[in-house]
Amino acid sequence: MTRAFLNLDPKDMLASGKQRAVYLHPFDDSKLVKVLLTQADTEGRSKFSLFLERWLPSTRDRQIRKEYLEYLRLMLSNQGAQFRPPITHMFGFVSTQLGLGCLTERVQSSKGVLGDTLFDLIEQGRLTQEHVEMLNDTVARLYELNIRASDLTARNFVFGRRQTADGLGPKECVLVDGFGDIHAVPVRTMANWANRMGLDDSMKRLCRNKPIAWDQTQRRFSYIGRD
Repeated sequence: MTRAFLNLDPKDMLASGKQRAVYLHPFDDSKLVKVLLTQADTEGRSKFSLFLERWLPSTRDRQIRKEYLEYLRLMLSNQGAQFRPPITHMFGFVSTQLGLGCLTERVQSSKGVLGDTLFDLIEQGRLTQEHVEMLNDTVARLYELNIRASDLTARNFVFGRRQTADGLGPKECVLVDGFGDIHAVPVRTMANWANRMGLDDSMKRLCRNKPIAWDQTQRRFSYIGRD
């Protein structure tokens, strides 16, 4: 049995990072395709990272493997029909003309366009108390479920709706990237207390130079607006 193949349109590229590029799915508007870039495409990478990838090729797919391991752990531990994960759903792999693609859930607005990232809302001055409450709901579930997350940036939190069997679901905040324990020594995986400490540190850094403040005691953000 061969793996499914998708032809991706270059015009449908939404973002490109150091290791992956994100595309709209060509015919399923509930999904995105994250393509693992070839080494030649990974401009801006450190020489050490490229050296590791050359001699230890498995390091290239480390992030994807760690994301899937965390997603599997979460979903196998919470099999109820009403379970609402704080991270994006993942749907396996597909071949593309650009390389291996990872199918992931698309978080979108009620009008069908991509949801706003926390970064975009802050930069455009559109962040509201409602957004902060949705962010807090997601943060609470990250702690409750002991989600391993190693890259909690404002670009990785997206506000919008997910596709359900009955159409678009309620508006919420979803962590779409950056989850999984990518550290060489997986201390966060080995101990929940270490993971909570890591989440605490990530939340403090997330609100730095932003119109939100982190309450360590309550483990909640508050909206403070701009000066």
